[in-house]
Amino acid sequence: MKSRNIRISILFAAFVCMPWLHGGNVADACTVMRFSFDGRVVVARNHDWGFGEGLVVVNPRGIQKQAISPVQPAKWVSTYGSVSFVQFGREIPFAGMNEHGLTVDLLQLNQAEFPVIQPGKHSVNVVQWVQYQLDTAATVADVIASLEKIYPTPMVPSIERVHYFVTDASGDVATIEFLDGKPNVHRSNEIQDCALANSTCIDSRDAFRQQRWRNNSERRYYQAVCQVQLAQEKVTPADAIEYARQSLSKVDQPGLTQWSIVYEPAEKRISFSTRVAKKIRSLDLDDLDFDPASDAMTVDVNKDVAGDLIPHLKKYTASDNEQIVNFAFDRTMPKSFLRTAVKQLVLNYPATLSVVGESAAISE
Repeated sequence: MKSRNIRISILFAAFVCMPWLHGGNVADACTVMRFSFDGRVVVARNHDWGFGEGLVVVNPRGIQKQAISPVQPAKWVSTYGSVSFVQFGREIPFAGMNEHGLTVDLLQLNQAEFPVIQPGKHSVNVVQWVQYQLDTAATVADVIASLEKIYPTPMVPSIERVHYFVTDASGDVATIEFLDGKPNVHRSNEIQDCALANSTCIDSRDAFRQQRWRNNSERRYYQAVCQVQLAQEKVTPADAIEYARQSLSKVDQPGLTQWSIVYEPAEKRISFSTRVAKKIRSLDLDDLDFDPASDAMTVDVNKDVAGDLIPHLKKYTASDNEQIVNFAFDRTMPKSFLRTAVKQLVLNYPATLSVVGESAAISE
């Protein structure tokens, strides 16, 4: 079984880490901001990518999982239910929020270099790390504490390079990036720590301080920090959501910005629009059923409706996963035996999940 899991993980990595998956210049991928409007916290993120097909997934708590990793894979049971945004298959999200108000967003960082797994530690693939944190952490402090025992691990270090932006309902915020094999955590309420694009925190801060940017990422970061600063000074809580959406439009990348997501962590609410479905859709997590006995639910991220998405949610089926995985493969991988094998492994992964209930929550 162990050798099979390793083989599955390596083949899966051949899919999620292919350089052509990025669908464009990876330095141009995504921007996120955390605002405080007189104490009201709002997080806004643009997902910039080569295509926008995907699913919104409602993930129940009490589900046992094993990490997609060939090196000391972690095992855990989800403590919290969550809503996540996926393109490459269920359980492999780029963004999401859990029922405790924790938000986790992944963004590209070319300079990232992850640590070698040490004895006694466990690992989670760098993309699946987003879902791991949504499953197990209630606060930014919980996420940071997990770095002592769970490493995000790339399958192909030269390609799979990212950093993370994490917030919680209290307003706490942190950027976590791995440089030279070591975690670097930037955690404060300074405006420079309340935005992120695709440069390191140090390079981004230098660009803001000097008011001079060397690339598109630093330009977007500079604009994002300016929006955060203005929100603190001039915007009322009543105008918070509209201001957050306007701020996303200022860092929009035509043709690349596929999704624009706004989280309200304290209110446990997510709203979003997409490039092809511009109406605002929303989910109130307090109205969702995350009980372990409940089914995972999904909806097409580009479903052309407006308002509350709950009436449009449907029970997750393997065909839902198959639809987005097929689309991703068709856009990113040439026909081959490898494509066929990896596709089947990706499609089969959700079937490895099992319901064990909330009382069985573990993490190793």
